[in-house]
Amino acid sequence: MFVGEFTHAIDEKNRLVLPSKFRAFISDPEDKKGFFIVASPVSGEHCLRLYTMSGWKLVAAKLREEANKAKDPARYLRFFASRGEFGALDSQNRLVVPQKLMDYAGLKKDVLMVGNVDWIEVWNTGEYRAATESLDEEIGDRNRAMWPNPESKA
Repeated sequence: MFVGEFTHAIDEKNRLVLPSKFRAFISDPEDKKGFFIVASPVSGEHCLRLYTMSGWKLVAAKLREEANKAKDPARYLRFFASRGEFGALDSQNRLVVPQKLMDYAGLKKDVLMVGNVDWIEVWNTGEYRAATESLDEEIGDRNRAMWPNPESKA
């Protein structure tokens, strides 16, 4: 589970350090090897998503399921597969962000890494602020979302 926001810098070789607070959530040895870095599938949302190996397996299963409903399953899968890569973590907990994904998300030196429960998002800071400025109004009844049993009233 990933939560929190962290400002980080991408170096001249497009390497991004995974914050220690995110690393603390990773216990599976396979997940510690790296992340699948993919363009956000949300239309108009220019950020990247980082999925652990186990997280990506769940996403890939869902993609295959949805592809089977598509007119052309191979084209459907190609759309998603061509917009991502696996980024291995090095000994300093850095991963290289491919240039095409840097360009897609408009990433420069300083980025914002945001935990989104099952994945990590990497944003251009200005884009993130613009995309989330109306969240307070949009979310509505936040209390119910975090109440253990929304059907019962205390």
